[in-house]
Parts: sequence; C-alpha cells; structure tokens
Amino acid sequence: MSAALDVVLEVGDITEVKADVALFKYAQRLYGAAESVARRLEVVGVPPAQVMVEPGEFRFLETGGVVGSPLALFLGTVRLGAFGYHEIRQFTQRALKAMESRQGLKHVVSTVHGPNYGLDEDEAVLALVGGLIEAFQRGIGPQGLERFTLVELDNRRALRLRRALERGLGGTSGVEPLPGGGFRVRRDRAFVQAPVMATAGAVSMAKPHAFVAMPFTPELEDTYHYGIQGPVKSVGLLCERVDQAVFDGPIIQRIKERIDSAKVVIADLSLANPNVYLEVGYAWGKGRPTLLLVRDVKELRFDVASYRCIVYRSIRELETLLTRELERMDLGRPA
Repeated sequence: MSAALDVVLEVGDITEVKADVALFKYAQRLYGAAESVARRLEVVGVPPAQVMVEPGEFRFLETGGVVGSPLALFLGTVRLGAFGYHEIRQFTQRALKAMESRQGLKHVVSTVHGPNYGLDEDEAVLALVGGLIEAFQRGIGPQGLERFTLVELDNRRALRLRRALERGLGGTSGVEPLPGGGFRVRRDRAFVQAPVMATAGAVSMAKPHAFVAMPFTPELEDTYHYGIQGPVKSVGLLCERVDQAVFDGPIIQRIKERIDSAKVVIADLSLANPNVYLEVGYAWGKGRPTLLLVRDVKELRFDVASYRCIVYRSIRELETLLTRELERMDLGRPA
C-alpha cells in the first residue's frame, strides 16, 4: 500500500466524479445516491438484486459508463436506523479491506454518511475519515491507493464538513494540508489520531448531545444548521435529530433512546408537525430539559403560556436567543 493517502472533500455528485471505484452502502434498502446509481445500473442490465447485499458482505459491479467510475462497490450494512457513528467508522475500514480483492485501485470516491438522516454532521464525517485513516495506518486497503475523495452536493454543508475535518486533524503529526484543500496522511508508526477524530465513532454515543425535534423540510434546513446547530455546538454538545421519513426500522425506539440520554431537547414547533409534538410529549414525560421554538405564535397548537418558548423572527435572532438560553442552562453538569 502507498506511503501516503490524500483525503479530499469536494462539492460534487458522486455519479459524475471520475475515480477507479465509487463506494455505496446498502442499508437493507436503497437511499439517496445508492438508489440513483442502482436505477442507472438497471438500465445497462444490472438487476436490482445485485446491489442487495447482506450486512457484512460486499459486491463490485461494473457500471457500464452510467457513472464516472468504472466500478461501484456496494457494502451491505445494518438498517439505516442502526447505522450510527460506530458503524460509519467501520464502514470505511470494511471498504478498504474489500478493495484488497481488486488490483489497480488508486482513487476511491464516496459520499458522507449520517447528516442526511439526522446524525451530528461533524461527528459523522470525523467517524468516517477516522476509520479510513485508522485502516490506512494499519496497512489495510489496495496496495496502490493514493486518493480518497468525499463528495457533498450542498456547498454550504461541504464548507462546514471541511472545517470539521480541519479541527479534527489539527495538530496531528504525519498530516499535512494539500494545496487547494484536503490533507495528506503519511503512514508513520508513531502516528496518533487527534482525540477529536480518534473518539468519533468509538465513543460517540456516550458524548453529551442535544436532541432536536423538528420537521425535515427544505423550509427549515437553514433554521437547523445555522439557528440551532451552531448554538448547540458552542456549548459542547453533539446535535442530532431523526428523520422519520427515511427509516423503516424501529424508529420510535431510536427516538426514545436519544431523548432519554439527551442533555436537552430542542423542539421547533413551526409548521405544527404532529411528530414533533409527540416527541415533545415524550421528553416531558421523561423529565428531560426541553426548549420550545416557533417562528410565529399562530403556528402553535396549544397554549404554551406556562412553558418556556422562544419566538424568533429570523435565524440570526434564533441563534442569539438559543445561545443565551443554552448557556443559562449550564449543560456541562452531569445528566
């Protein structure tokens, strides 16, 4: 295996990037980019059953030119509801191991896993890259592997993920920045991952977190990423939410577990989503500290006069008000 690996995060579409192999997960159902590629492969004669691999198994498929990479690697994983930080870290390790069975692979392209279904996006990308670097340092992977490209469609998310990687690798020996972005990891026996990256995917579920109850809608995406996520991160918490629309497993149990262990539950009642009200009711029943948010009091479906409710008119105002409230709550105390 090569003595150095370039890891780069770019804005782009995995179906268009020219690499030797494109990496996808099959979480016992198809989602996102994997689903799109599976449909394209069907057009060139690859039956859908070929991408349906069991957890722990993998399959290489020739793409016939329908995507930028000549090969697609599908790794079977647990269902999406159970595909957390630890599984993300294992995912890249398993991928590199699988690629040892193919000669001549120098460039791999993959998407980032986790943010689109509610995991903390910084922790998710650190877990993925942490697993990749750990495997590389142990000599796992194709002998000629030189580059691992992560792609993200959303430009603003890509910028946030790049910052997370810079923080996660900051001060790590054996790592150097690349011109134009990204970094080069050199294999070195003395290499030790920085704590923030070494722990991502290893002890993530034990880290203090906030659970955010809100609809997964384009209308509220900026509210989440800039009005809620920033304040939550500023007080040292992971920021998580669960998209009920994409889960086919025991979604309610996952929600309960993350509310049960949350330092604080933040619920945006805008759009009057019934699932959000259900999650608030459960949090109240479990006695979890809960903050209510709403854009307009007319959107509320019950009287919150006796409850703490932050009414915001802009994302900037929400960021200010929520930061102040979280700091006041002193969430550094044991749960």
